[in-house]
Amino acid sequence: MWPQTAACLLFLTLNLTGINDVAAVTIYTGGNVEARNGTEQRFKCTFKSSSPVSRRTTVAWHFRPLENGNEESVFYYHEEPFPAATGRFKGRVAWSGDIWRMDASIAVSDLQFTDNGTFLCTVKNPPDVDGASGEIKLSVVHKVTYSEMLILGIVIGGATALVVLIVVIVVVVQLLRKRRIHEDEDEHDMETEYETRNGTELEKLNSEAVNVTEAVESAGVS
Repeated sequence: MWPQTAACLLFLTLNLTGINDVAAVTIYTGGNVEARNGTEQRFKCTFKSSSPVSRRTTVAWHFRPLENGNEESVFYYHEEPFPAATGRFKGRVAWSGDIWRMDASIAVSDLQFTDNGTFLCTVKNPPDVDGASGEIKLSVVHKVTYSEMLILGIVIGGATALVVLIVVIVVVVQLLRKRRIHEDEDEHDMETEYETRNGTELEKLNSEAVNVTEAVESAGVS
């Protein structure tokens, strides 16, 4: 009986003193990120806690490589930012959040292909010190260089010019064809008109010749 009574008293004491008033910190991240090599990328991480933010609030960022490798520290915040002093992210990480607004974001510059992996954001806001870390998977892709852009522009420009040239040729051929058809029609009309006019004149001459012949014959008879 005594052990059960002691356990109940301990439970009531913890609740009355607030020692048991501990909740988990909820982390929200921007999800997976795709960025070009050599550029800067902001890694968004916000959190929610049942306790107000204080000077005891801490933020820790870690990096887990895409391939098997040791997890390494990227950034730490406790009243002020502490970027990584060693490792692959030395000199490339900057604080981009506002702890009082529950924003624990950071920015990483000059991204490299070796940065492919998972970034972990962990926030502790005593007495809320539990909770899972937020994860952001980074995929660094190839950045198009100026020369590659120039070549691509030349190829696209050449293809566009070729298409325009083909269109112009088709239009010109169609116009010439229509012009030839109109010329043939005009020529046919002129030939028809010429033949009609010549036929009319020939009939007139024949009629006049017949009249002359008849007049001569009539004179001979007389």
